[in-house]
Amino acid sequence: MNSLFKDHQINSTIKYKSNIGSRACWETLDCTHVRCPVYSQRDKDCWLTAGTHCSSEIGYDFIGKLTHCMACDFFKAKGESHPRGWNHFVAKQLQRFNQGLLSKIYQSEESFVQILNRLPDGLFTTDHEYRITYFNPAAERITGFSAYDAVGMYCKDVFKTNICEKDCALKAAVSEGRVIHNREYRITDIEGHQVPIICSTSAFWDDEGNVTGGLEVFKDISEVKRLQEEVVLRKKNYIRLFEGSHDMIYTSTPDGRLLDMNQAGIELLGYRTKEELLSQMSAVDLYRNPADRVQFIKKITAKGEVKDYEVEFKTRDNSTLHVLISSRLYENVHTGEVELEGIIKDITHRKRIEMEVNQRNRELSLINSIAVALNHNMDLDELLTATIKNVSQVIQVQRGGIFLIDKEAGKISLQAGRNLPEPAGEGMDHFIFKDEMLKRYLVEGEKCLPMESFFPCFTIRYRATAGQTNLWLTCFLIVFKGRVVGFFGFHIPADRLVSH
Repeated sequence: MNSLFKDHQINSTIKYKSNIGSRACWETLDCTHVRCPVYSQRDKDCWLTAGTHCSSEIGYDFIGKLTHCMACDFFKAKGESHPRGWNHFVAKQLQRFNQGLLSKIYQSEESFVQILNRLPDGLFTTDHEYRITYFNPAAERITGFSAYDAVGMYCKDVFKTNICEKDCALKAAVSEGRVIHNREYRITDIEGHQVPIICSTSAFWDDEGNVTGGLEVFKDISEVKRLQEEVVLRKKNYIRLFEGSHDMIYTSTPDGRLLDMNQAGIELLGYRTKEELLSQMSAVDLYRNPADRVQFIKKITAKGEVKDYEVEFKTRDNSTLHVLISSRLYENVHTGEVELEGIIKDITHRKRIEMEVNQRNRELSLINSIAVALNHNMDLDELLTATIKNVSQVIQVQRGGIFLIDKEAGKISLQAGRNLPEPAGEGMDHFIFKDEMLKRYLVEGEKCLPMESFFPCFTIRYRATAGQTNLWLTCFLIVFKGRVVGFFGFHIPADRLVSH
């Protein structure tokens, strides 16, 4: 006999017959099993409590340990002391056990139904004929049908979609014996509105493998579809703006790797395809002056953005583009890397117009300075000296002179100079023309130039006296009444742009 059970074989009827009804098993039997669930508990009956330690079969409920209880002196003493006798006592305990068991079943079913009722997704079940047997509140909200009306109806009459007869997910799950996941289709709610849903279905089988019904869980994805359409629309708008812009739009990494460039940028830089540009060029290669790129990265790193940063780019054929860069740093949500994106505006034409306007202003200022000099009452040498001084200041050069041509004597002489060294030799010896034909035309030619004629600038070598540097002078003709009478000559630095 089991030692635990043996502890219960005592003459409890004799020892505690007078007050057995008020005592618990653990104190009646002097039990030492402190881990028993009824130990020190006066409001629990040990025979109705599962998991007691009164037998080796710990964990059994009343039915499972009934044979042990029927042989337990404490249980028998309880029954014999019952006012209506032993049989009634045993029957009452069985009734209490069954009531407790049914209560737990009901509570379990009620909890299960509450869970289904609180699901945010629609759920319904059907019998083997596809009549609805359960319809949760979320299904009511999505379809507009109440559970009272939906239960008993064929599911096709509730959902009213054209796939019910052709491609029903629930029928497919039942006939194919598998679970179908994430099937999308549109239903018609009670008010006639189309509602996009996504569903998963499964079938019910009995113990013999017969289909008894089906289950479908579905979700209203109207908001998802709306967001998807919005994303598609935004993407189309982005592509339209990206590809349709006349300005360069780009993305790159901070180290200069080009990630993307729109068609306008590809064409402005002289490339045929995006692949060709991205494979052959980097953002660093775009800059005419590499120091401009370094300065740009410093600014955008410090502030996170740069607006209207003016630099010079070079195209594939090494032409110069004047551009304005507006860019910002951002974190790529897919890679987590920091990247640059921005718009690059070509202002080459604007810069050309600005240069032409500035040139016209310089010309007007030059004419004004000459007019001012002529209005002064001074001799020719003073007039020419004042003129070369004013003109040099207008065009911002330090050295220059006015040279007059004496066709009869066949020579060219420096009539007024500014910061020019003394010429070496006399007559034509201190001038070296690159073009001998031009020299003969200027000194010997008698032809008149039409008023609208344009004569390009030319260069001569000005030979200075010993110990001084020879200079190359850029020259512009002086024409009086159609005849060349001389020219201005200026020493212009090599990095200066000469305008005609």
